[in-house]
Amino acid sequence: MMKRFILCISCLVTSLPSIADNLCLSNEKTSFSCGVGTKSISVCSANDRTVIYRFGTTNNVELEIESVVHFSRTGYSGGGAGHLVFPNGKYKYIVYSRGISGEWRDDGSREYIQTSGVYVVKNERLLVDVECKHFSGDRFIGYLPPFEEEEFEYY
Repeated sequence: MMKRFILCISCLVTSLPSIADNLCLSNEKTSFSCGVGTKSISVCSANDRTVIYRFGTTNNVELEIESVVHFSRTGYSGGGAGHLVFPNGKYKYIVYSRGISGEWRDDGSREYIQTSGVYVVKNERLLVDVECKHFSGDRFIGYLPPFEEEEFEYY
């Protein structure tokens, strides 16, 4: 299991060209999907109770975790962030999306910076922040089944 985990992390942080294949099945709703290296990350929902985290390619899903919705969000001056947590033993895969106000432009408007990705956490310690490079849809976490919002944690 540890070798597989290390292999997955190595694949995530490669600097190979990015793709953004959606790994959700045709009967599932897409909550989020993006490309990291040569792999994709998708969050899907086939029912009104759970969401599914998938990592890999359309030909080889290397990691799949189904979970009830563990969602939290926070707002701050000029933006906000949302986290969708997928527990997996000692690990947590935290899909995040955030938007912040950037620099002022010459025309008086402000730049708006959107970032998304996955934090990989082991025993409450951040191992890696994998930022999305390409998107097959919106950069923010979208549709989720009904849930109770949880307390937001910063990573």
